[in-house]
Amino acid sequence: MRIKKMLLLIAVPVLMLFAVVAFFRQPGHAETAKAPPAPVAVDSTKCIAPAEYMRANHMQVLYAWRNSSVREGNRVYIAKNGSRFQKSLNTCLGCHSTNRLFCFNCHMYANVKPKCWNCHLSPMETP
Repeated sequence: MRIKKMLLLIAVPVLMLFAVVAFFRQPGHAETAKAPPAPVAVDSTKCIAPAEYMRANHMQVLYAWRNSSVREGNRVYIAKNGSRFQKSLNTCLGCHSTNRLFCFNCHMYANVKPKCWNCHLSPMETP
């Protein structure tokens, strides 16, 4: 009985101290992470679509390319201006090759995990 009282006398203040310390150690108003810089193409006139559209829809474009090229055998994309492009991730990396780390930085910032690298070699793995 005496041991239980002693444990209570020690445990309760320790738990209260822990709760107070944990409460005041909250991060509060931490700074938000800065958005990663936009990718820069070597020649932006050769892009398949305007930059704003690509920022918002690049994954939909890549999924559509994957589906039509792999499942339907249609491997050529014709842009609105009539330009022809191979439906390949290499088409994008051809102009955005200096931004290989950009993909990873932006996806980490957005907390998304793209499925591209399930089949393709990751840019981090290529020379």
